Amino acid sequence: MLIRHLDEISGTERDVQGPGWRSRRLVVAEDGLKYSFHLTTLEEGARLRFEYRDHRETVYCIEGEGVIEDLAAGRKVELGPGRLYSAGIAEPHIITANTPMSLACVFDPPLQGTEEAD
Repeated sequence: MLIRHLDEISGTERDVQGPGWRSRRLVVAEDGLKYSFHLTTLEEGARLRFEYRDHRETVYCIEGEGVIEDLAAGRKVELGPGRLYSAGIAEPHIITANTPMSLACVFDPPLQGTEEAD
């Protein structure tokens, strides 16, 4: 059984940051599960584009407000507490944080832990 606290991740190689975002990877590939689990924060005003070659991602908004733009479908959907989205392989999307945001993210297959995007 895996038991871990967020404080154990902060400041380690599993605490990955970039302009406008921070992802703390609580579960990664080396943990032996078939997914990875991350808590991600976005700074207000962050606008981030994603398109995964090898992964599927499901994201649940815990707090904050923003917009997801599905580039393939040409639609935008408001994000806020309680909203979930899933992006498959090669589904480009843009997340814009209108306020600071907290997101719970699951990746399949699991990330190694230090990736910024694939």
